[in-house]
This record gives sequence, C-alpha cells and structure tokens, in this order.
Amino acid sequence: MFKTFIIFISIILLFPGHQRDAIAQGPKQSKLSQHNETILNLMEDIFAKIPKDLVEIDPGLNRIAVYRIDVDDALLTPPLRTHFESRLVEVFGILGQPAMVSLPEMNTLRITGTDSSFSVMNSLPTPDEIWRVGRRLRVDAFLEGNLTFVKDKALFLDLRLNRTGTNEILWVKSYAAYVKGMKVKPTNPLRKSVNAGLEVFTIHVNTGLDTLLHPDFANRLVQYSVYFGIYQFMTATSRLRYELRGGMSFLSEGVRLSNTSFPNATFYSRKGGNGSMTKPISFNFKMLLYATIFPSRKNNSGDWLAIYASLTRYFTTSMPDLTGLGVGFRADLSPNFSLSAGFSMMIGPEFDSQPLSLTGQTFRTRVDGLHYEVMMLQYSF
Repeated sequence: MFKTFIIFISIILLFPGHQRDAIAQGPKQSKLSQHNETILNLMEDIFAKIPKDLVEIDPGLNRIAVYRIDVDDALLTPPLRTHFESRLVEVFGILGQPAMVSLPEMNTLRITGTDSSFSVMNSLPTPDEIWRVGRRLRVDAFLEGNLTFVKDKALFLDLRLNRTGTNEILWVKSYAAYVKGMKVKPTNPLRKSVNAGLEVFTIHVNTGLDTLLHPDFANRLVQYSVYFGIYQFMTATSRLRYELRGGMSFLSEGVRLSNTSFPNATFYSRKGGNGSMTKPISFNFKMLLYATIFPSRKNNSGDWLAIYASLTRYFTTSMPDLTGLGVGFRADLSPNFSLSAGFSMMIGPEFDSQPLSLTGQTFRTRVDGLHYEVMMLQYSF
C-alpha cells in the first residue's frame, strides 16, 4: 500500500507542468474562441446596417478620418480590434466623397472597461490640437465613437462625425446587434384592450302615438357594450395613436310601450317590452385616432389625458344600420387601466317599426342625434 502511494505521488510530481497547464487552459481557450466568434458576428451585423445611413453625410466634405473608436482590451483581442477598425474604414470607403484617410499621428484605439462590459468615455484633445492636425492633413471632419459590449446580450456602436476646428456634430448614429436568443423589448408595441361601458342613443317616434308609449319613456335607448381592440402609436416617438375595436351591444332600456309589446327583440326594444339584457342587438366596429394633451411620464404607452376622434358602424338587428361620428377624452390611469367618455352625432334613416303584438300597427321612427358613451372599464395588455 505504501509503495503504491509513493508511485502515485511521483507521477503527479514528474508529470510535465506544461501539459498540466494545457489541460487546464483547454476549456478557457474554447470559451475565449466562442466569445471571439460572438463578437465577430455582432460586428458584422452592425457593419451591415451602416451603409444605408452614409448618404446623410454631407458630400461637400473632402476628407474625413477616424480619430478614435475605443474598445476593451480584456474582451476584444488585438486581432479583432484591428479587424474592427479596418472594416469600419472599409465601410466608410464606399462613400467615395468624402474620402476616408488615416491619421498615423493619432492613436485611434483607446481602451477602458470592466470584466463584464466595456465602454468609452471620450476625452477629446483641445480644439486647437484637432484643428492643427486637420489643417496639416486637410481633414474636414473626424470620426469618433463608443463601442460597448454587454456580455451575453448585445454590442452597441455610437458614431459621431465632428467638424475640424469647431467640433460641430455633422452626423451621428447609434447601432446595436443582439446575441441570438435575446428578446428585445419593442419600443412601440402593439397593445390589446378589453373595453366595457354604457352607450345612450336618442330615438324619435311619431308624436301621434302617445297612447301607445309608456309615460316614463324618455326617447332614449340605453345599451351596455363590450369591445375588444388593438392600438399602437403611429411611430415610437409620435404622440398620435390609432385604435381598432370590434364588439357587441346589449339593450338595457329601450322603447317602452303601454299595454302592448314588440314580437321580436330589436335594437330599440326587447321582446315583451323593457327589461334586462338579452342577446346582442348590434355588432359594432369602431376606429379611433388619439392625440396627446398631457403625456404620462411613467407610462410610455399611454397618456394622462388624450382627445380622440371616432368613426363607428353599428350593424343592428331589425332596423337599418347606423353610423356615428364622435369625439371624446381618454385618461390612462395606469399602464393597464383607462377610462374614456365622449359623444357622437348618429346618422341613420327613418324606418318602420316592427308590428305591435296586439294590433299589428307600425310607426315611423329613427335613431339619430346625439349619442353618449362612457367606457368605465378599459383594460390594456
């Protein structure tokens, strides 16, 4: 047993140190190679986005030069740093005019960073120094920027073109490339909503039918409506947004008659007279356009107060369809809950009512005039 132990210790001590180091370095080298491949792929993703923006650079400039693009020595190897600068010059070389030139007098790569990320805080030389170099080499503008890598997430490149002597910013762009599999939160998401509220319509009937109408009838129809919608801002920076809704209405209070009723449920009355909600009496489609009055600082997808214009089409039962043109106000109380109120001018033709159950008599009526709506429950997600 003792002899076996001595042999084991001897093998450990005599095993070549460089071989032990090679075994230990194996996983590390593999990880570094994978890291470099990730950085290289992200670089190419960014370089593919730059050319379409170069048309914005003033062609009146004759010569431009890369002054400084700072990178991290710990997370970006020297070959990759050299490749990055060469590719950047190559991409800008497609401009033709202005021409891209090199500045051997200036250090184009400066390094700052941490173990998990690298970034740049540029410290420009004095305007006199930039002017001196630019005048000697006839350079109209200098390109500088920040290159930032967030481990396992994304690579970011910020570029600025500054006029020689004045540091006036002539062109500025930011680019990002994300590691595959990373989910990027959209800046202007398409949101969905569920809306429930009360709608009140004005209905007109023949004045000669006072004996058929209930004394408490107030020439109005009260309905409960439920809508499902989608909405989105026009652009990520716009405060105009659109919304499309589809829904249905249920009659709560309709035409009230004395000693008679309608044989079928309609938009303006339920079977057997007035009463609780029954089956849907209309299917509705609504388009809305919002404009911000007071934006919400805490909710990028909503407003403290917005004004809206709306166009609504009511596909009704047992009567001609209706169209409403309206305006109103909306308040987003939180990212998920809102309320709104408004009014519309209803457009609808005159029509004959259903025959009454007892007499078979009909009368002329129409739904038009002012319409009011209050959406007390609006849930967005």
